[in-house]
Amino acid sequence: MKFLESLFKSRREEKGLAETIHGWRWGEPKPLDQRQLLELVEGNPDLRAAIEVLVNASLVNGWIIIGEESEIKEVEEWITRNENDFIMFLRNLVISSIIFGESYIEVYANPVFKILDTYTVEVIRDEYGRINGYVQKIHGKEILFKPDEIVHVVLHPLGTRAYGSPIISSLRRVLEGQMHAELLVRDAFMRKGVLSKVFIMKSGTESDFERLVKVAEQSKPGSSFILKGDITIQDLGHPFRELQVLDILNEYRQKIVTVTGVPEIMLGITKAATLETSRNQINVFTMKVKSIQQVMSAAVTEALRKRLKINAKFKLLEWTNPEQETRIHAMRIQAGIETINEARKALGLREINHPLADIPLPFIHPVGKNILLETNIQETITQLIEESRQTLPEKSLQKKVD
Repeated sequence: MKFLESLFKSRREEKGLAETIHGWRWGEPKPLDQRQLLELVEGNPDLRAAIEVLVNASLVNGWIIIGEESEIKEVEEWITRNENDFIMFLRNLVISSIIFGESYIEVYANPVFKILDTYTVEVIRDEYGRINGYVQKIHGKEILFKPDEIVHVVLHPLGTRAYGSPIISSLRRVLEGQMHAELLVRDAFMRKGVLSKVFIMKSGTESDFERLVKVAEQSKPGSSFILKGDITIQDLGHPFRELQVLDILNEYRQKIVTVTGVPEIMLGITKAATLETSRNQINVFTMKVKSIQQVMSAAVTEALRKRLKINAKFKLLEWTNPEQETRIHAMRIQAGIETINEARKALGLREINHPLADIPLPFIHPVGKNILLETNIQETITQLIEESRQTLPEKSLQKKVD
């Protein structure tokens, strides 16, 4: 019986098909115009600011390498030799992934990995959705890549789609509407707030009419008219009142904030809000950044493994708000993990000139005026780890893999 079960199990194979257009040299067409999407993003200040906040929060705390000591040293030395290029690569990776919902990392580019323009690259897959390669179509040329030469990052995968579903594409109509609304506001300012008018001439000769047309054409926004004859001037209306343009612009901004998950206060917009509301918004933002960091860390890990042939793991350090970061550094000082000046430097503060500022503090705590009591080291470490887990669960300590 067990033999028959094992026989049937060995015959099991993948059956589910993917909706693909597969072939030897051509890739699958993109479901949306990514160039147009990029133009809309670049022309919208609110969305650009939100993306910048997401990128900075994802990268500001740096990264760590987890693995065997020899592999950690190899990766760190490689990154140190190309530090500036590597930092720019990371920013490019995060920005591209947020805007397009995907990125293509060329593994063997020099001096570090390279992000290809997403709108020039297509995926080549078989009928089951397994990747056979990639093709870049640019300036009439076609460049083929093998699967191991590219790391394809899909930030929002959906079913068997090759390209996922970028969330910013849902803002396309919002971005177009905001653009036209802002152009209307600009036009009103250029006209000094005076919009178009209709001149109705009820009586008069042909020459009177031609003279009226000439006066209207030579007028400027805000000009006064002194007209003779049976003439009526009618305002075409004020869209700021009728269309409530300013309210619409605020609504558009709110939709951008909702989709990107970036609180308005982090975009420099202050509104009346309770402390609890602000904290909830920051918590949602933290989860958003953490999800982005997880995908980016996995992508860089895969690229490092392909290029350097190692099993070490790359991990972006999680973003924390200033209040959390200050508490963490204070705990590290108390535990003797870092010095006072190291903590001040990490927080952007000036170093202080004090004998104890540049050495790890001993495990002591005050019990009275001018009285210090030495603490049991093991008990203190255990207590600090437990407090850290309770306060910030995601900050639990990690061991290196031996």
